[in-house]
Amino acid sequence: MSWLSAFITANLIGIGSNFDNCGTGIAYGSDKIKFPHWVNAIVNAIGFCTALLGAYMGEVISHYITFTEASWAACVVLICIGLFFWYSKYLHPRISRTRKQIGIQKPGWKQGIVLGFALSFTNVAVGFGATVSNASTIWVTAVSIAIWGYIMIWLGNVIGIGILARMLGKYSSFIAGLLLILVGVHQVIG
Repeated sequence: MSWLSAFITANLIGIGSNFDNCGTGIAYGSDKIKFPHWVNAIVNAIGFCTALLGAYMGEVISHYITFTEASWAACVVLICIGLFFWYSKYLHPRISRTRKQIGIQKPGWKQGIVLGFALSFTNVAVGFGATVSNASTIWVTAVSIAIWGYIMIWLGNVIGIGILARMLGKYSSFIAGLLLILVGVHQVIG
């Protein structure tokens, strides 16, 4: 495999494995929440580590956790985050005595770690699958997954804040929660 072919393959794997990151960025952006660059870096550092882990330890890990189980774990976490968007905007003000909304805050390091693992469960399998055919692309593939993951969250957040937040108005929290739930479902069926 030539270096150009390996480079193109690694970038296609990086892009393909990070559409869920774009959906997450759009979800936060449509609720007018700017996703900080340093949190994005945490999310994708975890993605890089899990892709490497998958590449080096995929055979061992596959004995303990299947791709389906990893997909379901990611699905559950992302759906819970989406449901929290809905709860904080629509349910909490109705059941709370203070009638205040819980504000979805700008993601911090804790949310970055949770999102990093939620969005990276499948990176273990992707890293393993991508390097089975050519072990020399392990680092290139892992770096590509991390870089494209960062770009996709940033791009989704820019689109969400710049376009969708203005178009959706008061329905932005509903759409943000729905997008995160759909990203979670995509982890299982996609």
